[in-house]
Amino acid sequence: MDSTDKLVAEKFTAFEKDHDPAFVYHALDAVEDAQRDILPGDMAALKRGLSLSLSFLAALDRYIDPAWDPKKDPVRGVPPPISGVPVLGTGEIDPAAILNPAMRARYEQELKARKDYLKYYTVQFQLRRIDERAMTGAKCLLAEMHGGSPSGRQVLEELFTSALLSDARKGRLRTLLTERRPPNK
Repeated sequence: MDSTDKLVAEKFTAFEKDHDPAFVYHALDAVEDAQRDILPGDMAALKRGLSLSLSFLAALDRYIDPAWDPKKDPVRGVPPPISGVPVLGTGEIDPAAILNPAMRARYEQELKARKDYLKYYTVQFQLRRIDERAMTGAKCLLAEMHGGSPSGRQVLEELFTSALLSDARKGRLRTLLTERRPPNK
């Protein structure tokens, strides 16, 4: 494991603890920095660079929820269950203002659920932005390395396998190859 692999693993570990997408952005920055000076035709460097991208994508896939719906926006504020209480700037009230313990507990649960969903929504949104950026970088390396040759395809398949990519991710990457490949003459 080289320093880039180690840094990426550390950033994903930090993300797992805090769920802060900034850690994943930092991991992607490290991958892109390691790929920055790859010269065209340097197959060993291309292979290493693509291996970094694929390992990053495999790690990222562990945190992307395929059931996330970007159209299901988080609710803004939780309506107070009682009236006549000062409303905060968020459209909510201080739960301590609710004298009924059962009502207060239910309201606190709703506030927590809204806050948790907002965090989940934001993280999933950011992870998809990171995914788009990572796939753009991988697309360039795939095109450079693949070249349409049987040996290039074999190397790619080996890299796909060693990175422990899901079948869905492999399919998306293969689609990138067909998008870039010029038509046969």
